[in-house]
Amino acid sequence: MESSNNNMTAERSLEIISRTIEESRQRITRGSWKSMLIWGVAVAIIALTVGHLWKNTSTGAGANGLWGALGLVALAEQRYEKRHPKIPQTFVSKTISQIWGSLGIMAGSIGLFMGMLALLQVSIPLPVIPAPNSPESFPHTPITALIILLMGIAGMITGRILKSTAITVCCYIAGILGSFLALAYAGPYEMVVLAGVAVVGLIVPALIIKTKEE
Repeated sequence: MESSNNNMTAERSLEIISRTIEESRQRITRGSWKSMLIWGVAVAIIALTVGHLWKNTSTGAGANGLWGALGLVALAEQRYEKRHPKIPQTFVSKTISQIWGSLGIMAGSIGLFMGMLALLQVSIPLPVIPAPNSPESFPHTPITALIILLMGIAGMITGRILKSTAITVCCYIAGILGSFLALAYAGPYEMVVLAGVAVVGLIVPALIIKTKEE
């Protein structure tokens, strides 16, 4: 009899845990579109600005230093969240925050570091590939393609955690196609590719989730 009660208690505990995790997923999915939309728009705008300055001004590749502006976006979002009630942190939300936080730190550091090197005209031996389709003929370090691939992976992991097919599929397409196009159109035009990735991998899923909420 005691064994039966223990089994029932264990089953009940597992049921409660499963339901809590599922409710957490649903709450996070419902609210995730705002953050995704903000970051998607921010990345797209900065990418197009960097691409324009890279191609049409003497700043050249040094324009990549503007990626440091993403830090201002992060601060603004953090300030907004402090002023408005938010969902209590759960295992799922913490995991997703850690995934994108790690990506943001890595991508932002790479972009800022490479942009400063270019701006200061500091030469460091790095793995490079030729850029035959670029209007300029120069050896090119495929940092953008790497960041796009990392964004795609992080997005797919997020989609799988939230059980969102829209996020998973959009981030898969953005990661695979975007990283390939960034290699094919190396130089200023890879920023256009990155802007497209932000639209497909962040803005479109955000709008899909928002539509489902309504």
